[in-house]
Amino acid sequence: MPARYPVPRSHAGAMARAAPRRGSWTAVAVAGVLCHLESHAIDWNLSGHVRQEIAYSIAANNNELNQMGNVFNDRITPHYTHRTWGSGANAAALTSTYLNAEGVPGFFQQGGLAGVAGAARRRATAAGLFTQATANCRFGLANARAAGSPGLAGTGAFAGVLCPNGAGSAWVPGATPGVAAGISAQGAALDDDINFNLFNTRAEFDVQARFGAGFAAFARVRFYADATSSFTDGRIGNLNENPYWGTRSTPGEWSTPNFLLDLPALYLDYNRGPLWIRLGNQIVAWGEAYFFRVMDVANGLDLRRHLTLGPGGEEFQDQRIASPALRVSYAFDAGPELDLFVSLFTPTVLPAQNSAYNLISSGTTLDERDEFDDAAGALNFGARLSVPLSEQLTVTAMYTNRRNPDGVFRYAEAPATNAGIANAWCAGPANATNALLSNFRGGALFAGGPLLPAGPLQGAVAASGLGLMPALRGGQHQVLGHCGAALAPDNHGPGSTEYWHAMGRSRLDPMQALRTAIDEWPATHWAVREIFGFGEERNVADALRTLEAFHGYLGGFRAYATREFKREQVFALGANYIIQMDDPHSFFDSMILRGEVAVTPHKQFTSLGLSRDYIEETEVISALIIEKFHRFSDAIPATYMVWQWMHREASDLFGRHLSGTETVPFSRFIDPATGDFTPAAFVDGAASPRGSGAADYVVFGFQQPTRSLMWRFDMAVLVDVEGGFLVQPGLRYRPGDDWQFDLYANLMEDGGDENDDVMESLDFADEIFVRATWFF
Repeated sequence: MPARYPVPRSHAGAMARAAPRRGSWTAVAVAGVLCHLESHAIDWNLSGHVRQEIAYSIAANNNELNQMGNVFNDRITPHYTHRTWGSGANAAALTSTYLNAEGVPGFFQQGGLAGVAGAARRRATAAGLFTQATANCRFGLANARAAGSPGLAGTGAFAGVLCPNGAGSAWVPGATPGVAAGISAQGAALDDDINFNLFNTRAEFDVQARFGAGFAAFARVRFYADATSSFTDGRIGNLNENPYWGTRSTPGEWSTPNFLLDLPALYLDYNRGPLWIRLGNQIVAWGEAYFFRVMDVANGLDLRRHLTLGPGGEEFQDQRIASPALRVSYAFDAGPELDLFVSLFTPTVLPAQNSAYNLISSGTTLDERDEFDDAAGALNFGARLSVPLSEQLTVTAMYTNRRNPDGVFRYAEAPATNAGIANAWCAGPANATNALLSNFRGGALFAGGPLLPAGPLQGAVAASGLGLMPALRGGQHQVLGHCGAALAPDNHGPGSTEYWHAMGRSRLDPMQALRTAIDEWPATHWAVREIFGFGEERNVADALRTLEAFHGYLGGFRAYATREFKREQVFALGANYIIQMDDPHSFFDSMILRGEVAVTPHKQFTSLGLSRDYIEETEVISALIIEKFHRFSDAIPATYMVWQWMHREASDLFGRHLSGTETVPFSRFIDPATGDFTPAAFVDGAASPRGSGAADYVVFGFQQPTRSLMWRFDMAVLVDVEGGFLVQPGLRYRPGDDWQFDLYANLMEDGGDENDDVMESLDFADEIFVRATWFF
């Protein structure tokens, strides 16, 4: 269930060639020991199961993070800063102007600011100065090119947009001034339903072997075939492959887009008296909290199959990622037990984009190649000491030093070519701003603007005290490595209004994110700030001025992002207490109380602006668990019950920093009657999320078998105290040892539309899911 999600992101080449050697030492070591022991008597055991799993969506809406579920696909969205929108007041509103350290304004603004002095120069740019398209839509740039657009100022650069209803950029043939909003059949063709969230077949084979002298071995082989893409006409993403170990997502797998073969376990055990050693591909599961992860930090999660929406009682059994590791445990005579591990770092694997459980907007491309290369081969290690202080009380201390498998996200450098089109944001020959300067035909760039000589204008730019287009320096994913920008024009990319919606849903700050995409990337900074002269986006009027101008030049933008895996230290304490009553029939007798607190000093979180300057804060997570088996009647077996409470002081249940909660709706900045900016649109920071000081979650669950044990009724409820909740009823039928049938539902309700509870991020995942399993 979602309570177990962490929140909520590298291709071939040298990494692919090196990958088979990384992690293969486990198989070699285990095989060597097995060969050494082959002369001993071996007790073999083979078991496993074959399972069909189906999840059918009953949600009222599709996953908006997918292209085919995007509510903006068919919308022709108006540009609120265009002179024909509303009363025209928005276009005339003054916004910030770029001035460099010497006070020199942007190149195309210099003539207009010649008579403006003092503080007024800082806010002297009309919001609609460069907004020359009335609207934006899917495929707008492609339509403009097909219509024979001559480009901005007849230079061929900045081709503009053209929508099916004629809305578009002023210089595009066929564009009709004054036309704004509407519906696009072109974009509607992208819509599709994902009715089956899950439709897969799996087979798992367990092989156990016991030798003399305390040795044992275990291997699990898993085959997994996913047919979800067969039930939709939309574009389903690559469900399995990620560029970590070549195209593999975990060290012990082989995969194709719809098929997975992996080894979730392959290890050798040695047990002699108080000493226990395990070597091989394995999972280290520490901590006692059910549904929540507090001390369970050794392994990342594989979220590709069913996110964490399986039966709550199974917790992370199918999600934890095994990795090559050495684990040693020693039990002292007095009762304490020391447990140590060292393991190969493996990242949390996210659901594929454009898949049922996708967690990243389809307008963003996640490229983790270089960042994973930086972390590949790193080792995690930790220790846990459990000390029984009495028959009733046991305390535990834990320390883990790890690369955070969930990672932190930031903008990444875009490619020089996207979707077969040269990226006009990049520094280099395709840069649209540099092409505009090189081919300028003379005159005014915009109506009423200063008169400029015929190009090339680079000499005039340099003479005015501004820099020329940055030069590429080479090297992947470095600033100006091959582009110098984090954006790329894309026919499927979001427009300006959609940008606000996507930022809010992702718990990011639209103002910070826009500034980061411009100011941390030199090619974009040069074009937006130094040449066009737009100052920093501090309020909604500033932001729409920038967004709508460039969306009218280049259509929708695709953002590129990456995930870095920072090293961190986790300290934790836990305690278990068993209540013992004189009356064995008392409800409180044998009740187990568990408490866990984990502290991660200087933990790094994703910046709300996707900046390289991450949020750093000490995170404290605590959980209280009450667990009880109780027999209410002699007619039925005991009922298992669990109550839990989790308190988090820095992040939500998905690991997102709490400063991103409580999103401000975009409607607050546009008057619904006039279409003009409201006063809030000119208030700096008014569009930023308000944030929360803490997050709290409560869980209740029970399992009740029937007298024959053939049936079992399950229930799990997760409540976000901000208002959202999930209810997961379940029914299990096991007529014999060979077969088992499961029927569950995930029913979610969010607490509103301000993005302050985690269910708002999963409201697309209401579903019924069934499993049929044959055991052998």
